[in-house]
Amino acid sequence: MKAKNLIKILFISILCISFTSVNAQSNKHKKKQQHKHQKAKRHAPHYRYSKLPRWGYSYKVAPKNAFIIKHSGINYHYHSGIYYKKIGANYKIIKAPVGIRVRSLPEGRVKFVLRGRKYFYYYGSFYIKSDDDTEFVTIAPPKGAQVDALPDGYKNVEINGAEFYEFEGTYYKAITNKSNEEWYEVVGVK
Repeated sequence: MKAKNLIKILFISILCISFTSVNAQSNKHKKKQQHKHQKAKRHAPHYRYSKLPRWGYSYKVAPKNAFIIKHSGINYHYHSGIYYKKIGANYKIIKAPVGIRVRSLPEGRVKFVLRGRKYFYYYGSFYIKSDDDTEFVTIAPPKGAQVDALPDGYKNVEINGAEFYEFEGTYYKAITNKSNEEWYEVVGVK
């Protein structure tokens, strides 16, 4: 009889410990999910462009299939959404001058609407469609634009205790979008 009672007590104890362990893991999982939903998904601002040529670098030759675009008397080489300018004997990756026109943008472009107007963004350059809807025209960064990534080459800047990212004279602040991801909003231009 004592052995049966001892086995029953041992069995009940094991069940209680198992239930407590499962319940604790369930609560831990719930807390982890709550934590995940409360924080925005963070990443380095240049994560999406990390496999592209680094902003500001110089190369001995322009990409083989680059298009030559003449703008304000200067030849620019355009390849896959990236602009190159001949400086000395090399080709340097540069910011697209305002007013350059291209027929297409790379697949990874970001499309957004701001104050009722449609814009496009890729690798640090902002675009609108031309009046005849046949080309994309580079423009100055519109204040309030929200983009998913910045090219590598941005600088972290602190202003009045707040963190910003400065890229080619444009200031961005990190924001959390509707999908709970960290994006970057244009807050000012030099």
